[in-house]
Amino acid sequence: MNSIMKKYVWLTFVLFFGTQQLLADDHLKQIAQIAQKAYSEGQYRYAIELYDSIISKGYASAALYYNIGNAHFKSEQMAYAIWYYEKAKKLAPGDEQIIHNLNLANTLITDNIEKIPMLFYERWWVNLYSMTTADNWGKIAIVLAFLMVSFFAAYLLSRVIRYKKIFFLMSFAALALFILSLTCAHKQYHNTYVKETAVVFAPRVTAKSAPDAGSIDLFVIHEGTKVWVKEILGDWYEIRLANGNVGWINKNSVRII
Repeated sequence: MNSIMKKYVWLTFVLFFGTQQLLADDHLKQIAQIAQKAYSEGQYRYAIELYDSIISKGYASAALYYNIGNAHFKSEQMAYAIWYYEKAKKLAPGDEQIIHNLNLANTLITDNIEKIPMLFYERWWVNLYSMTTADNWGKIAIVLAFLMVSFFAAYLLSRVIRYKKIFFLMSFAALALFILSLTCAHKQYHNTYVKETAVVFAPRVTAKSAPDAGSIDLFVIHEGTKVWVKEILGDWYEIRLANGNVGWINKNSVRII
């Protein structure tokens, strides 16, 4: 265990924030409980095998990905830990435990890539739509649509001018929030299901200027680094880093999140 890892060994990686409740199948619940016990006893590799067996049954949840990410973290397999934390974050974008452990794991990999600074309104927008999932934003939009119709109906039926003004303003506010929630749902859906990101699993990868092994070397990235996939051409991915650098790498060196 390296010195940086020892520095953080005191941190408690809280497991299974609801896995056993989320699993409907009794057999899978038993496996999850055994995995939890194995983790608490320091048998991280065994816990990983058990969690993998649950995933192989077609089950997926933020809690499950978070738990297996913790087990990989304890096993010092940072690429796997980051990959599973990222998968968990897609399903629970606002969860503080996932974000904390993901950020911690990113401090323990070779590459320290600084993100392109965002303007204040860009940060506000990202923080807003990342608060919850696309499904939850859709549910919020449905509630707001109901409120909008109700307020507008009250506006039409009211005979008091003062109340008519209030109900009109409330229906307009509900409409604005309805449009905002739909926009957030669309953006979060795109980030979760359309926009492709990946984690590097090869120890060292050289990005090329073109999808050709003989093309010019641009930059080097290492295991655990997250990349954004812009284009796919045969066995090559055109990727973008958080700092804006773009290059081509072989698709076998990364895993899509």
